[in-house]
Amino acid sequence: MLGSPLARATLAVVAAHVLHDLDHVRQGRAASATVSAVAVLAWLATIVLVVLVARRHRLASLYATVFGATFALGFILVHALPHWSALSDSYGDAGVDALSWLLAGIPLVAGLLLGVRGLQAMQRGAPPVPTSRVAAQRPNG
Repeated sequence: MLGSPLARATLAVVAAHVLHDLDHVRQGRAASATVSAVAVLAWLATIVLVVLVARRHRLASLYATVFGATFALGFILVHALPHWSALSDSYGDAGVDALSWLLAGIPLVAGLLLGVRGLQAMQRGAPPVPTSRVAAQRPNG
């Protein structure tokens, strides 16, 4: 799976997401039910991303582009802005340390990188069909 820039950017997003979530445990702060529900949805969307990229699905690059931009924007809306809604977990208001800010910034950058890699993959065209599928599609005879 790691043979393409899109796949490596996907791995970076997953790693950044894990590190960020582990930092929430380190902080010892509980997120609201709404923020926790959004985090679960983000993980489900991340799983879809990994499956599409790993399978080299024709929609992987489009999904990665939209997911990356949304993922990055989500970190800004949830953590960087002052409290503005039930979706907020404002790091400024919570007074978190520099490590927590860093571990919120890394997923933001990883999301932007993923979006760029998704756009680049779309410009190159559809991802190649995995070899096993090519063999299965050949007519017998």
